[in-house]
Amino acid sequence: MAAGAFLFISSHTPGSTPATSSGAVSGLDGTLIYAAQDPQGWVLWTWDLQTGRVAPGPHVEQPTNLVDASSVSPGWVGVTSSEGRRQVASILHFLTPEGRPIPVGAGDLVTWSSGGQDVTSLRYGDRTQGCLRHVLITTHLVSFGTSDIRYDGPMCGLPLTIARDGTFVYVVAARATTASIVFVGSGYTERFIDDHALVSLSTRGDFLITPVPRPGAGQPYGPARGLQLYYRSPSPSGPVPFGRRHQPLLVDEFLTWSSDAGDAYVLGLYRGVRGVYRITMGPGVGLRIPELVDRTDAATIEATVTVDGDVILLQDGELSLVRAGELRPLTLPPGAPRPAGPLLWSAPSLGPSGSAS
Repeated sequence: MAAGAFLFISSHTPGSTPATSSGAVSGLDGTLIYAAQDPQGWVLWTWDLQTGRVAPGPHVEQPTNLVDASSVSPGWVGVTSSEGRRQVASILHFLTPEGRPIPVGAGDLVTWSSGGQDVTSLRYGDRTQGCLRHVLITTHLVSFGTSDIRYDGPMCGLPLTIARDGTFVYVVAARATTASIVFVGSGYTERFIDDHALVSLSTRGDFLITPVPRPGAGQPYGPARGLQLYYRSPSPSGPVPFGRRHQPLLVDEFLTWSSDAGDAYVLGLYRGVRGVYRITMGPGVGLRIPELVDRTDAATIEATVTVDGDVILLQDGELSLVRAGELRPLTLPPGAPRPAGPLLWSAPSLGPSGSAS
């Protein structure tokens, strides 16, 4: 009976038998992990890009971000889920249907460190006096399951975003019609960049920011709303803008960093063209001209980058591959569900079953 049940399950489980050759992607290895929906909710699927095998994985709450946590342990994947008004960060030890997400940290906002070693969560209370409200920021270690309070006290403004590099934590706090980026130390906060919002922070400490000028105030660093690059040790001339001086790159959404954090990919508008753009973080103080990767009218876009610099895009449920500036469709193996959420490319050490190979 057990043998018969095993044969039945194997023959009716997508990805349990070898995929057809159309599922393999020429010249591309590693595993693409993506979120899809079934009648029971959200499922993470794995697609071995070299063999073409596709397999269902664990059910998760609505995912908003996937993180490679293989530096903690091979095959581990971090998941940020949206549960009502709060965010929950969980770790997956296995990407099989039996895998269960283990909660690591939760709060109004959460962010992962590079490599998935730890999670930083932020909880805030109601405003107590003027712009002040109580904020609790905690760091949770994934491997040990322990936590440490980073900051417990007042903060001026409503926290909108939290980010961190290898050491430091930054919070975007909104006040009235403007916002500022706040540096969070051990037990204290300090205003870091006034009248700006943080778009993303790289593992190398490069800030992608956009101005949020106060009403009636001048534009301190160039065109309003244009994306800018701010180094931790800024030049006297201030942040470096992307795009032409009177035609800034306007960003709708940050998509992903390259593996070395030397490039970033954003969805934005530049010179009247809405599309996915590549921007570089290399040194220099001159204007940075964005590189158009793909013109698009898609309502939902996700992206991930391989270690070789190939970009995998998901636009309204359709996958494509960008290699050496050329975009071509990426066809899923037969029977695989269409992606509907975040993507993550993982190195070849992660097998199609989700275990280390």
